[in-house]
Amino acid sequence: MIPTLNSTTDAQPHLTQIQMTGSSSSVPRKPAASERQRRDRMKHLYSTLASFLHLQPYERMPLPEFLDRAANALIQRKEKVERLKARKEELENELRCASNNGQSLQLVRVTEIDSKLEVNLIISANNKKAEAFRVLSVIEQGGAEITNSSFCTVGQLIYCTIHAQAFQARVGFDVALIESRLLELVYLS
Repeated sequence: MIPTLNSTTDAQPHLTQIQMTGSSSSVPRKPAASERQRRDRMKHLYSTLASFLHLQPYERMPLPEFLDRAANALIQRKEKVERLKARKEELENELRCASNNGQSLQLVRVTEIDSKLEVNLIISANNKKAEAFRVLSVIEQGGAEITNSSFCTVGQLIYCTIHAQAFQARVGFDVALIESRLLELVYLS
């Protein structure tokens, strides 16, 4: 039977049938496109995570291994933050105790963290013997290479933070020697 377009009742079912077939062919494409977008977005997020945590790109290893490494890196960073917070509180307590006892607020703290050296000093601005170049030379004589240093003067106190690493990884640096020489420099002036 051939449909005729003379009557409106015959035209309506025919149009409905055409619309249904046209729309049914485009429906499977939408989920495929959205799935592709989701996968692309996840790849971008994994790449961002790898760059933030300084890991090798996840494309070079299986995804579960990449996620394990990312989780381990986050755990290590959290532990490091906790260690640094505890050390900060310890330093603040020492400063409070020293200021409450009327002592001069001079402090020498030398710590080794992850095979890197960190030196924290609080020196009186009147202490001419503990000048910046002498402090840095003591650290270098102990076998460490200065990577970063910061000196800030507040009132009559100089706050120093110095980061260093070993000249040679096999030899390392002598933390006890550096600390004893800095103590002599700061307190025996």
